[in-house]
Amino acid sequence: MIKNNTHPEAPVEIAGAGPAGLAAAITLAHAGRKVIVHETHKEVGHRFGGDFQGLENWTSKENVLSVFKTLGLTTDFNANPCRNGTVFNASGNRYEIKSAEPLFYLIERGPAPDTLDSALLRQAQSLGVEVRFNSSLRHMAGDGILAAGPRAADAIAVGYHFESDMADGYWAICDNELAPQGYAYLLVMNGRGTVKSCMFSGFKQEKLYVQRTVEAFQ
Repeated sequence: MIKNNTHPEAPVEIAGAGPAGLAAAITLAHAGRKVIVHETHKEVGHRFGGDFQGLENWTSKENVLSVFKTLGLTTDFNANPCRNGTVFNASGNRYEIKSAEPLFYLIERGPAPDTLDSALLRQAQSLGVEVRFNSSLRHMAGDGILAAGPRAADAIAVGYHFESDMADGYWAICDNELAPQGYAYLLVMNGRGTVKSCMFSGFKQEKLYVQRTVEAFQ
């Protein structure tokens, strides 16, 4: 949501220091605007805490990292290209996924140095963007952007992070007994892994589904 009714030299205020809010701040700073970002937590990526996610690379013919650069956004974060992986269906049938180009880039979220969140924060601050942590934007007096996260979840991903000597890679299982209407996944990058159930329903039984997911991958 954008509100615009003030003098162009007045700062633009942004609620939320997630990727959307920081990308907006970077774009505005490139255009010469003063920007203040308000983040309710004490750091960026607070609710992800080192989670691995996939930066998808199949929507357009242009590589997603090239899209970042075209938009003036940094790519100074760990991005592991994932071309080969394994997917299982509910019957246990195995399907090997192979692609000449990366299907997605495995990235880390959270406040650590090499995450997507921290990279965008560094770029924004280098451009003069003021980021105020532990700050809630209650009222927009002038131009502003609401880039806060969702109040309720349509889906949740629940599981564990762990150290591993496995090779980098990704594995997924499509089975409602592990992840109702979703999928279970195992991701490994640089000696760390995450195993989770991504479910679109059955939230109250999340512990059961996570237990089943861990057992299935074991």
